[in-house]
Amino acid sequence: MAWGTSLGQYIQVVDENTGFPLQEAAVYTKNLEKSRLTDSEGKVPTTFFLVNDDLIVQLNGYEEKAFKLTPNIFENGIQITLAEREERLEEIILSVARRVSTRKQIAEKVGLLESASIAFSSPSNGADLVGLIPGVRIQKSQGGGGSPILRGFEANRLLLVVDGVRMNNAIYRSGHLQNAITVDPHNIDRLEVVFGSSSVGYGSDALGGVIHYYTRTPRINSDKKIVTRVNSDFESASLTSINNISTELSFKNWASLTSISASHYGDIRMGKNRTHGYTEWGLNPFYSDNTNTYYNPEPMINDKPWIQKNTGYEQLDLFQKFVVQLPQQQQLLLNFQYSNSSNISRYDKLVELKNNRLRYAEWYYGPQKRIFFSPQWKFYPEKKYMKKGSLIFAFQDVYESRIDRAFKELTRNHQRENVKVYSLNADFEFEMPENHSFIYGTEATYNRIRSYAFKSDLITSGNNIIGLTPSLSIPTRYPSRGSSYASSAVYFNWVWDINPKITLNAGTRFTLTQLEARWKETANINALISEVNFNAKALTGTVAMTYRPNEKFQWNVILSDGFRNPNIDDVGKIRESKGQLVVPNPNLFPEYAYNFELGLTKYFKNSENYIALRSFSTLVSRHIGRNEYQIFADITTEDLFTILYNGEEVNTYANDNLGNRYLFGGSVDSNFVLARHLNFIGSLTMINAAKEPLYGPLPSISPTLGALMLQYDNAPWKVQLDLQFSGSKNPKDYSLGGEDGLEETPILSSDGNSILYAGSPAWNILSLQSQYVFSDQIRLSFAIDNLLDKHYRTFASGISSPGRNFKIGLQVGF
Repeated sequence: MAWGTSLGQYIQVVDENTGFPLQEAAVYTKNLEKSRLTDSEGKVPTTFFLVNDDLIVQLNGYEEKAFKLTPNIFENGIQITLAEREERLEEIILSVARRVSTRKQIAEKVGLLESASIAFSSPSNGADLVGLIPGVRIQKSQGGGGSPILRGFEANRLLLVVDGVRMNNAIYRSGHLQNAITVDPHNIDRLEVVFGSSSVGYGSDALGGVIHYYTRTPRINSDKKIVTRVNSDFESASLTSINNISTELSFKNWASLTSISASHYGDIRMGKNRTHGYTEWGLNPFYSDNTNTYYNPEPMINDKPWIQKNTGYEQLDLFQKFVVQLPQQQQLLLNFQYSNSSNISRYDKLVELKNNRLRYAEWYYGPQKRIFFSPQWKFYPEKKYMKKGSLIFAFQDVYESRIDRAFKELTRNHQRENVKVYSLNADFEFEMPENHSFIYGTEATYNRIRSYAFKSDLITSGNNIIGLTPSLSIPTRYPSRGSSYASSAVYFNWVWDINPKITLNAGTRFTLTQLEARWKETANINALISEVNFNAKALTGTVAMTYRPNEKFQWNVILSDGFRNPNIDDVGKIRESKGQLVVPNPNLFPEYAYNFELGLTKYFKNSENYIALRSFSTLVSRHIGRNEYQIFADITTEDLFTILYNGEEVNTYANDNLGNRYLFGGSVDSNFVLARHLNFIGSLTMINAAKEPLYGPLPSISPTLGALMLQYDNAPWKVQLDLQFSGSKNPKDYSLGGEDGLEETPILSSDGNSILYAGSPAWNILSLQSQYVFSDQIRLSFAIDNLLDKHYRTFASGISSPGRNFKIGLQVGF
């Protein structure tokens, strides 16, 4: 008998494969007169029933089992084993319609990760977590980075959401965005990635899709009043250690969950197996050892150039959630999240060359801090037009900074930003006869941005920095007198199950936005711009249908449009990179995306075997991108498209509406049960875009991306072998604005005046993951990523991915 205990007068229900107790299994008499749920040990007392009762044991996801309570069983007890039911259960999706939906009701492609899969993979940060979803590519510019790319959209064209609250703020940029790393995977219960426009449910920025993080919620009135869990993970390729402890308290009317994570990420070792043939690409022969207190005018030689110096950092994440049960079917949730990092060096800038020498002695992001507080009120009035609803208020406080200093220079430049975001979401649901479901709601947001910039010179004594000169103002990254961005919206969504074969989904959203920005004369690039006021409105809609002619086929059709209003980063940013200076442009208009998507899923004899085909096309109207820009008020140079900035002549660019752009692609996803406990999973995503003769290729169009996985899951073991692969990208397909990072690809030739780049090489890596479950309290995981130690870089990245990486993790609960 399991657990080495005597059953006595108890019925114990356990899993057939693991032997673990099954809690909340129903044990009831055949005539339904008596029933009882099993406790945390899977037990029900036999004395609750009568001798010779005919009993049935039932639990969702398991085969039902019946037996007679004989006198012997009544006195000595029995252990009942339940086998998992071999069937495809209706998978629940939360994010598409901002309500609970089943797969058969939604036409959109949705990638889903639940807590068990997250724990098995042990991702290092919130960006790597998203990268586990097939069809998502992650771009990185430094160790503390991770910018998701979906279907050719990235950064502020994707919407990040946590617990129903948009993370996107008014300074989310259009290039590469690293804010996903501020989400701690230890606190995520569920991740959903919606591919394609989702502007009806979520508004501006959801052009390419929505990445929705759902955090863990403590359980009220659980049998175990205090549960503590400790996780510790180590990665060899960067000497990384990630540690988390969480404690859940459960009482009759309230519950609490507290989580603390402390992470140390070391310098990343790249792979040594250069199957792409470029022997020097990505090596780090020189590096800067300058710090806040140490000054060295010369670069250092890296004795181990495969170690990418200055890629390490540290991060602290705190999480607190309270759940309080209120009278009359009401519930209050209080959600607090805090993330703060150390300085994070911008690796791609620290290896940037100028005149064949390292350009920067220092280039780093200051501590990236995110404070999040959100009370949520759930209520169930059961009224005709409001069966249930929720109100979510949120306050977010985000701090960013950038610090740089060139080699052989004493001047250190600082840019600091603070964004305070206030938001309110109200969502309501009701149903009507004949299978009509409705959800409607409103959203209001307000962003207040403060931007500061100054420079000061180092005071040195030998190699020691002993002080700084008084600071002087320099042009700020964002409007120097402050700026704000506000939006308000209402939406309505209708789901109609016309019959068992057809579901129709239609919705619309109306949004108003207002942007204000002001500049000081002393910190202004363009004297002709002192203030910008921008108002816009947008009406968007979606019509989608799923058709299930039988149990083996499902057709999905979607017509939708999305929009993105220009934010403060689009309108008012000042940023220099590699001789290109991005300057403010007040004459921007919203961009729209018009989408068509067609999908077919074929289920085979075993309902868990399927292959899903998708094709999609998007027309982006008034696409916002970088273009050459004239500052008519500038007379520092003779060239209309250059100015003097920080003592150097630079080319001026600005975000502009560049007409219509068209992109299209497709994906294939499959799952096949090869044998009991053995699954094959495959995915392939392809995307392309039409080139615009004047403005060149569209940015963020990833090469072909795919994955093949073989998964063995037979408790207590779970083992997964996976092959990830990517196609190459030709240099002529890289964007002209620099977003794709062509200069980060291998160099074919250089004559001193021009450089010929190879573009992104194709790559593939093989990885192995495993987990052994000793009990429901102790789990040990072991993995080897990049088994063959290959050198590669993901598309548009400025840093090489880790080489062979041994990972070990331990989870202990008590």
